[in-house]
Amino acid sequence: MRKAFAYVYIIDLAGELTSSVQDALLSASEQASNDGARVLVLNFSHLVYKNSSGLKSIVALHSRCKAAKQHLFAVGLNVGYQKIFEVAQLNQGITVYASEAEALQAAHELLEAPDVPLRTPPSRVAPTQSAVTNRATHAWADPVDRLKIAEIPAGARNRNVEGRRLFGPLQGFGQLWQKTYRISLRNTNLTPHEVIATWKQSVPKLKPPKKLFYPGSVGITPNALVLIDAQTPGGPISTGVMVLYAGAESFTLMTPAGHPEAGWVTFSSYAEGGCTFAQVQVMARAGDPLYELAFRLAGCKLQDGIWNHVLTALAEQLGTSGDVQMDKTLLDPKLQWRRAWNIWYNAQLRTLLYSPIPLFRSINKRFGRKNRAE
Repeated sequence: MRKAFAYVYIIDLAGELTSSVQDALLSASEQASNDGARVLVLNFSHLVYKNSSGLKSIVALHSRCKAAKQHLFAVGLNVGYQKIFEVAQLNQGITVYASEAEALQAAHELLEAPDVPLRTPPSRVAPTQSAVTNRATHAWADPVDRLKIAEIPAGARNRNVEGRRLFGPLQGFGQLWQKTYRISLRNTNLTPHEVIATWKQSVPKLKPPKKLFYPGSVGITPNALVLIDAQTPGGPISTGVMVLYAGAESFTLMTPAGHPEAGWVTFSSYAEGGCTFAQVQVMARAGDPLYELAFRLAGCKLQDGIWNHVLTALAEQLGTSGDVQMDKTLLDPKLQWRRAWNIWYNAQLRTLLYSPIPLFRSINKRFGRKNRAE
Protein backbone atom coordinates (compact mmCIF):
# COMPACT_ATOMS: atom_id res chain seq x y z
CA MET A 1 0.00 0.00 0.00
CA ARG A 2 1.27 3.48 -0.93
CA LYS A 3 0.25 6.89 0.33
CA ALA A 4 -0.29 9.18 -2.69
CA PHE A 5 -1.05 12.30 -0.66
CA ALA A 6 -3.15 13.28 2.33
CA TYR A 7 -6.22 11.01 2.69
CA VAL A 8 -5.49 9.09 -0.55
CA TYR A 9 -3.91 5.61 -0.60
CA ILE A 10 -3.06 3.22 -3.44
CA ILE A 11 -3.24 -0.57 -3.07
CA ASP A 12 -1.18 -2.38 -5.71
CA LEU A 13 -2.53 -5.78 -6.74
CA ALA A 14 -0.04 -8.30 -8.09
CA GLY A 15 -0.01 -11.99 -8.95
CA GLU A 16 -3.27 -13.87 -8.54
CA LEU A 17 -6.34 -12.16 -7.13
CA THR A 18 -8.33 -14.91 -5.43
CA SER A 19 -10.39 -15.21 -2.27
CA SER A 20 -7.18 -15.88 -0.32
CA VAL A 21 -6.21 -12.19 -0.53
CA GLN A 22 -9.46 -10.93 1.00
CA ASP A 23 -8.03 -10.68 4.51
CA ALA A 24 -4.99 -8.77 3.24
CA LEU A 25 -7.19 -6.33 1.33
CA LEU A 26 -9.42 -5.69 4.33
CA SER A 27 -6.37 -5.30 6.56
CA ALA A 28 -4.89 -2.71 4.19
CA SER A 29 -8.23 -0.89 4.14
CA GLU A 30 -8.35 -0.84 7.93
CA GLN A 31 -4.81 0.50 8.13
CA ALA A 32 -5.62 3.24 5.62
CA SER A 33 -8.80 4.10 7.55
CA ASN A 34 -6.81 4.43 10.76
CA ASP A 35 -4.61 6.93 8.93
CA GLY A 36 -7.67 8.93 7.88
CA ALA A 37 -8.02 7.71 4.29
CA ARG A 38 -10.97 9.04 2.31
CA VAL A 39 -10.07 7.57 -1.08
CA LEU A 40 -8.61 4.13 -1.87
CA VAL A 41 -7.25 3.40 -5.35
CA LEU A 42 -6.91 -0.24 -6.46
CA ASN A 43 -4.15 -0.62 -9.04
CA PHE A 44 -4.67 -3.69 -11.28
CA SER A 45 -1.66 -3.00 -13.53
CA HIS A 46 0.43 -5.92 -12.25
CA LEU A 47 -2.37 -8.44 -11.86
CA VAL A 48 -1.61 -11.64 -13.77
CA TYR A 49 -4.81 -13.67 -13.35
CA LYS A 50 -8.15 -13.39 -11.66
CA ASN A 51 -10.76 -16.13 -11.20
CA SER A 52 -14.30 -15.59 -9.99
CA SER A 53 -13.38 -15.87 -6.31
CA GLY A 54 -11.38 -12.66 -6.62
CA LEU A 55 -14.58 -10.71 -7.23
CA LYS A 56 -15.74 -11.48 -3.72
CA SER A 57 -12.59 -9.89 -2.30
CA ILE A 58 -13.31 -6.70 -4.25
CA VAL A 59 -16.93 -6.59 -3.07
CA ALA A 60 -15.87 -7.19 0.53
CA LEU A 61 -13.46 -4.27 0.23
CA HIS A 62 -16.17 -2.11 -1.34
CA SER A 63 -18.49 -2.85 1.59
CA ARG A 64 -15.75 -1.93 4.07
CA CYS A 65 -15.09 1.34 2.21
CA LYS A 66 -18.79 2.17 2.09
CA ALA A 67 -19.12 1.64 5.84
CA ALA A 68 -16.11 3.92 6.39
CA LYS A 69 -17.56 6.53 3.97
CA GLN A 70 -14.57 6.13 1.67
CA HIS A 71 -14.47 6.24 -2.14
CA LEU A 72 -13.06 3.25 -4.02
CA PHE A 73 -11.40 3.76 -7.41
CA ALA A 74 -9.87 1.21 -9.79
CA VAL A 75 -7.08 1.80 -12.32
CA GLY A 76 -4.94 -0.29 -14.63
CA LEU A 77 -7.72 -2.58 -15.84
CA ASN A 78 -6.82 -4.11 -19.18
CA VAL A 79 -9.34 -5.19 -21.80
CA GLY A 80 -10.24 -8.45 -20.10
CA TYR A 81 -10.66 -7.02 -16.62
CA GLN A 82 -12.75 -4.11 -17.88
CA LYS A 83 -15.06 -6.71 -19.41
CA ILE A 84 -15.22 -8.55 -16.09
CA PHE A 85 -16.04 -5.36 -14.19
CA GLU A 86 -18.83 -4.58 -16.66
CA VAL A 87 -20.52 -7.99 -16.76
CA ALA A 88 -20.26 -8.39 -12.97
CA GLN A 89 -21.74 -4.90 -12.47
CA LEU A 90 -18.76 -3.80 -10.35
CA ASN A 91 -18.34 -0.64 -12.40
CA GLN A 92 -21.65 0.59 -10.94
CA GLY A 93 -20.12 0.89 -7.48
CA ILE A 94 -16.40 1.29 -8.14
CA THR A 95 -15.26 4.24 -10.25
CA VAL A 96 -12.87 3.08 -12.98
CA TYR A 97 -10.16 5.37 -14.37
CA ALA A 98 -7.82 4.71 -17.28
CA SER A 99 -4.69 5.67 -15.35
CA GLU A 100 -3.41 6.27 -11.85
CA ALA A 101 -2.84 9.93 -12.72
CA GLU A 102 -6.49 10.44 -13.66
CA ALA A 103 -7.67 8.70 -10.49
CA LEU A 104 -5.43 10.87 -8.32
CA GLN A 105 -6.63 14.01 -10.07
CA ALA A 106 -10.23 12.96 -9.45
CA ALA A 107 -9.38 12.24 -5.80
CA HIS A 108 -7.82 15.69 -5.44
CA GLU A 109 -10.92 17.35 -6.91
CA LEU A 110 -13.17 15.26 -4.68
CA LEU A 111 -11.33 16.28 -1.53
CA GLU A 112 -11.33 19.93 -2.59
CA ALA A 113 -15.07 19.94 -3.32
CA PRO A 114 -16.72 16.88 -1.71
CA ASP A 115 -20.24 18.01 -2.63
CA VAL A 116 -19.48 18.14 -6.37
CA PRO A 117 -20.20 14.89 -8.26
CA LEU A 118 -17.17 13.00 -9.54
CA ARG A 119 -16.07 13.63 -13.11
CA THR A 120 -15.83 10.15 -14.56
CA PRO A 121 -14.00 10.05 -17.90
CA PRO A 122 -15.25 7.79 -20.70
CA SER A 123 -14.00 4.26 -20.19
CA ARG A 124 -10.90 3.37 -22.17
CA VAL A 125 -9.18 0.06 -22.65
CA ALA A 126 -5.55 -0.88 -22.40
CA PRO A 127 -3.94 -1.32 -25.82
CA THR A 128 -2.55 -4.80 -25.12
CA GLN A 129 -3.01 -7.69 -22.76
CA SER A 130 -0.90 -10.72 -21.95
CA ALA A 131 -1.57 -14.20 -23.30
CA VAL A 132 -2.21 -15.41 -19.74
CA THR A 133 -4.88 -12.78 -19.22
CA ASN A 134 -6.37 -13.49 -22.63
CA ARG A 135 -6.79 -17.20 -21.84
CA ALA A 136 -8.16 -16.50 -18.37
CA THR A 137 -10.82 -14.06 -19.50
CA HIS A 138 -12.19 -16.54 -22.05
CA ALA A 139 -13.75 -18.28 -19.06
CA TRP A 140 -15.81 -15.16 -18.30
CA ALA A 141 -19.16 -14.16 -19.74
CA ASP A 142 -19.37 -11.23 -22.13
CA PRO A 143 -21.19 -8.12 -20.90
CA VAL A 144 -24.93 -8.13 -21.60
CA ASP A 145 -27.42 -5.30 -21.33
CA ARG A 146 -30.43 -7.61 -20.88
CA LEU A 147 -30.75 -11.38 -20.79
CA LYS A 148 -31.98 -13.14 -23.90
CA ILE A 149 -33.02 -16.80 -23.95
CA ALA A 150 -31.72 -18.55 -27.06
CA GLU A 151 -33.53 -21.82 -26.30
CA ILE A 152 -36.16 -22.95 -23.80
CA PRO A 153 -35.44 -26.39 -22.33
CA ALA A 154 -38.38 -28.80 -22.38
CA GLY A 155 -40.61 -28.37 -19.34
CA ALA A 156 -39.27 -24.96 -18.27
CA ARG A 157 -41.78 -22.16 -17.66
CA ASN A 158 -39.49 -19.40 -18.99
CA ARG A 159 -40.61 -16.55 -16.75
CA ASN A 160 -38.81 -13.63 -15.12
CA VAL A 161 -35.57 -14.07 -17.08
CA GLU A 162 -36.04 -12.80 -20.65
CA GLY A 163 -35.22 -9.09 -20.85
CA ARG A 164 -34.01 -8.82 -17.25
CA ARG A 165 -30.80 -7.07 -16.24
CA LEU A 166 -28.21 -8.83 -14.11
CA PHE A 167 -28.06 -7.83 -10.44
CA GLY A 168 -24.87 -8.41 -8.46
CA PRO A 169 -24.21 -7.84 -4.75
CA LEU A 170 -23.96 -4.09 -5.30
CA GLN A 171 -27.47 -3.96 -6.78
CA GLY A 172 -29.33 -5.86 -4.04
CA PHE A 173 -31.41 -4.49 -1.16
CA GLY A 174 -30.70 -6.53 1.96
CA GLN A 175 -27.76 -7.23 4.20
CA LEU A 176 -24.68 -8.49 2.38
CA TRP A 177 -23.69 -12.03 3.41
CA GLN A 178 -20.88 -14.32 2.43
CA LYS A 179 -21.90 -17.92 3.09
CA THR A 180 -19.61 -20.88 2.53
CA TYR A 181 -20.70 -24.52 2.45
CA ARG A 182 -18.10 -27.22 1.88
CA ILE A 183 -17.84 -30.98 2.02
CA SER A 184 -14.80 -33.21 2.39
CA LEU A 185 -15.04 -35.99 -0.20
CA ARG A 186 -13.99 -39.10 1.68
CA ASN A 187 -12.06 -42.02 0.26
CA THR A 188 -11.62 -40.55 -3.19
CA ASN A 189 -8.67 -39.75 -5.41
CA LEU A 190 -10.67 -37.40 -7.61
CA THR A 191 -8.92 -34.18 -8.62
CA PRO A 192 -10.68 -30.78 -8.40
CA HIS A 193 -10.88 -30.78 -12.21
CA GLU A 194 -12.74 -34.09 -12.18
CA VAL A 195 -15.12 -32.93 -9.44
CA ILE A 196 -16.05 -29.75 -11.33
CA ALA A 197 -16.45 -31.62 -14.63
CA THR A 198 -18.96 -33.96 -12.97
CA TRP A 199 -20.67 -31.08 -11.19
CA LYS A 200 -21.22 -29.15 -14.42
CA GLN A 201 -22.82 -32.18 -16.06
CA SER A 202 -24.96 -33.06 -13.05
CA VAL A 203 -26.58 -29.72 -12.19
CA PRO A 204 -30.17 -30.91 -12.88
CA LYS A 205 -29.61 -34.20 -10.98
CA LEU A 206 -28.41 -32.47 -7.81
CA LYS A 207 -31.60 -30.46 -7.36
CA PRO A 208 -33.39 -30.43 -4.00
CA PRO A 209 -36.98 -31.71 -3.86
CA LYS A 210 -39.53 -29.46 -5.62
CA LYS A 211 -36.81 -27.45 -7.36
CA LEU A 212 -36.14 -27.94 -11.06
CA PHE A 213 -33.00 -26.68 -12.84
CA TYR A 214 -33.00 -26.41 -16.65
CA PRO A 215 -29.56 -25.81 -18.21
CA GLY A 216 -29.55 -25.26 -21.97
CA SER A 217 -27.91 -27.54 -24.51
CA VAL A 218 -24.59 -25.68 -24.18
CA GLY A 219 -24.39 -26.62 -20.49
CA ILE A 220 -22.38 -24.63 -17.97
CA THR A 221 -20.52 -22.26 -20.28
CA PRO A 222 -20.03 -18.46 -20.06
CA ASN A 223 -23.26 -16.51 -20.75
CA ALA A 224 -25.38 -19.69 -20.68
CA LEU A 225 -28.68 -19.49 -18.81
CA VAL A 226 -30.06 -21.98 -16.30
CA LEU A 227 -33.83 -21.65 -15.84
CA ILE A 228 -35.31 -22.48 -12.44
CA ASP A 229 -38.81 -23.54 -11.39
CA ALA A 230 -39.35 -24.14 -7.69
CA GLN A 231 -42.01 -24.62 -5.06
CA THR A 232 -41.37 -22.61 -1.88
CA PRO A 233 -43.34 -21.96 1.33
CA GLY A 234 -44.38 -18.68 -0.30
CA GLY A 235 -45.65 -20.40 -3.44
CA PRO A 236 -44.17 -21.20 -6.86
CA ILE A 237 -41.33 -19.17 -8.32
CA SER A 238 -39.87 -19.14 -11.82
CA THR A 239 -36.53 -17.46 -12.33
CA GLY A 240 -33.04 -18.33 -13.54
CA VAL A 241 -29.34 -17.53 -13.40
CA MET A 242 -26.57 -16.76 -15.89
CA VAL A 243 -23.17 -18.44 -15.96
CA LEU A 244 -20.77 -15.61 -15.14
CA TYR A 245 -17.61 -17.72 -15.04
CA ALA A 246 -16.79 -21.30 -16.03
CA GLY A 247 -13.27 -22.54 -15.33
CA ALA A 248 -11.65 -25.90 -14.75
CA GLU A 249 -11.89 -25.75 -10.95
CA SER A 250 -14.91 -23.51 -10.42
CA PHE A 251 -17.96 -21.93 -12.02
CA THR A 252 -20.05 -18.96 -10.91
CA LEU A 253 -23.71 -18.14 -11.46
CA MET A 254 -25.11 -14.59 -11.34
CA THR A 255 -28.71 -13.60 -10.63
CA PRO A 256 -31.09 -11.44 -12.67
CA ALA A 257 -33.39 -8.74 -11.33
CA GLY A 258 -36.30 -10.32 -9.44
CA HIS A 259 -34.36 -13.32 -8.14
CA PRO A 260 -34.61 -13.83 -4.36
CA GLU A 261 -30.96 -12.86 -4.03
CA ALA A 262 -28.80 -10.39 -5.91
CA GLY A 263 -25.29 -11.71 -6.24
CA TRP A 264 -23.12 -14.66 -7.14
CA VAL A 265 -22.94 -18.35 -6.27
CA THR A 266 -19.56 -19.99 -6.88
CA PHE A 267 -19.17 -23.76 -7.09
CA SER A 268 -15.56 -24.87 -6.65
CA SER A 269 -13.29 -27.76 -5.75
CA TYR A 270 -9.82 -27.77 -4.26
CA ALA A 271 -7.31 -30.06 -2.57
CA GLU A 272 -6.14 -29.42 0.96
CA GLY A 273 -4.28 -31.64 3.40
CA GLY A 274 -4.41 -34.60 1.07
CA CYS A 275 -8.21 -34.38 0.74
CA THR A 276 -10.44 -33.06 -2.05
CA PHE A 277 -13.20 -30.63 -1.11
CA ALA A 278 -16.29 -29.40 -2.94
CA GLN A 279 -17.58 -25.97 -1.98
CA VAL A 280 -20.48 -23.60 -2.58
CA GLN A 281 -19.90 -19.95 -1.73
CA VAL A 282 -22.69 -17.39 -1.88
CA MET A 283 -22.05 -13.66 -1.85
CA ALA A 284 -25.37 -11.87 -2.12
CA ARG A 285 -28.02 -9.60 -0.68
CA ALA A 286 -31.76 -10.23 -0.62
CA GLY A 287 -33.11 -8.75 -3.83
CA ASP A 288 -35.82 -6.54 -2.32
CA PRO A 289 -37.57 -5.76 1.01
CA LEU A 290 -40.01 -8.67 0.70
CA TYR A 291 -37.23 -11.16 0.09
CA GLU A 292 -35.21 -9.67 2.98
CA LEU A 293 -38.16 -10.25 5.31
CA ALA A 294 -38.57 -13.80 4.02
CA PHE A 295 -34.89 -14.58 4.55
CA ARG A 296 -35.01 -13.30 8.12
CA LEU A 297 -38.10 -15.35 8.94
CA ALA A 298 -37.17 -18.69 7.38
CA GLY A 299 -35.31 -18.27 4.12
CA CYS A 300 -31.81 -18.59 5.56
CA LYS A 301 -32.56 -22.04 6.98
CA LEU A 302 -34.14 -23.07 3.70
CA GLN A 303 -31.07 -21.89 1.81
CA ASP A 304 -28.82 -23.86 4.16
CA GLY A 305 -30.91 -26.93 3.40
CA ILE A 306 -30.60 -26.39 -0.37
CA TRP A 307 -26.80 -26.24 -0.43
CA ASN A 308 -26.49 -29.04 2.10
CA HIS A 309 -28.60 -31.19 -0.23
CA VAL A 310 -26.59 -30.20 -3.33
CA LEU A 311 -23.22 -31.03 -1.76
CA THR A 312 -24.46 -34.30 -0.26
CA ALA A 313 -25.99 -35.31 -3.61
CA LEU A 314 -22.74 -34.40 -5.39
CA ALA A 315 -20.74 -36.61 -3.05
CA GLU A 316 -23.16 -39.46 -3.72
CA GLN A 317 -22.88 -38.83 -7.47
CA LEU A 318 -19.10 -39.15 -7.10
CA GLY A 319 -19.47 -42.40 -5.21
CA THR A 320 -18.45 -41.07 -1.83
CA SER A 321 -19.80 -39.13 1.15
CA GLY A 322 -18.86 -36.43 3.64
CA ASP A 323 -20.07 -33.96 6.23
CA VAL A 324 -21.12 -30.47 5.16
CA GLN A 325 -19.56 -27.57 7.04
CA MET A 326 -21.02 -24.06 6.98
CA ASP A 327 -19.51 -20.66 7.62
CA LYS A 328 -21.33 -17.32 7.40
CA THR A 329 -19.98 -13.77 7.51
CA LEU A 330 -22.06 -10.60 7.56
CA LEU A 331 -20.11 -8.18 5.37
CA ASP A 332 -22.57 -5.28 5.42
CA PRO A 333 -25.42 -5.13 7.97
CA LYS A 334 -27.04 -2.11 6.35
CA LEU A 335 -30.01 -2.20 3.98
CA GLN A 336 -29.72 -0.38 0.66
CA TRP A 337 -32.98 1.54 0.78
CA ARG A 338 -32.39 3.16 -2.59
CA ARG A 339 -32.83 -0.36 -3.99
CA ALA A 340 -36.24 -0.88 -2.36
CA TRP A 341 -37.95 -0.51 -5.73
CA ASN A 342 -36.34 -3.79 -6.81
CA ILE A 343 -39.62 -5.25 -5.54
CA TRP A 344 -41.12 -4.28 -8.91
CA TYR A 345 -39.20 -7.20 -10.45
CA ASN A 346 -39.96 -9.70 -7.66
CA ALA A 347 -40.08 -13.09 -9.43
CA GLN A 348 -42.14 -14.70 -6.65
CA LEU A 349 -44.95 -12.14 -6.93
CA ARG A 350 -44.89 -12.19 -10.72
CA THR A 351 -44.99 -15.99 -10.81
CA LEU A 352 -48.04 -15.97 -8.55
CA LEU A 353 -49.72 -13.40 -10.79
CA TYR A 354 -48.97 -15.62 -13.79
CA SER A 355 -50.41 -18.59 -11.91
CA PRO A 356 -53.66 -17.57 -10.14
CA ILE A 357 -54.86 -21.15 -9.62
CA PRO A 358 -51.83 -22.20 -7.52
CA LEU A 359 -52.18 -18.91 -5.65
CA PHE A 360 -55.82 -19.60 -4.77
CA ARG A 361 -54.96 -23.17 -3.80
CA SER A 362 -52.19 -21.92 -1.53
CA ILE A 363 -54.52 -19.42 0.17
CA ASN A 364 -57.28 -22.02 0.52
CA LYS A 365 -54.82 -24.54 1.94
CA ARG A 366 -53.60 -22.10 4.57
CA PHE A 367 -57.10 -21.02 5.59
CA GLY A 368 -58.25 -24.64 5.57
CA ARG A 369 -55.53 -25.57 8.02
CA LYS A 370 -56.46 -22.64 10.24
CA ASN A 371 -60.16 -23.60 10.26
CA ARG A 372 -59.37 -27.24 11.06
CA ALA A 373 -57.15 -26.14 13.91
CA GLU A 374 -60.01 -24.07 15.33
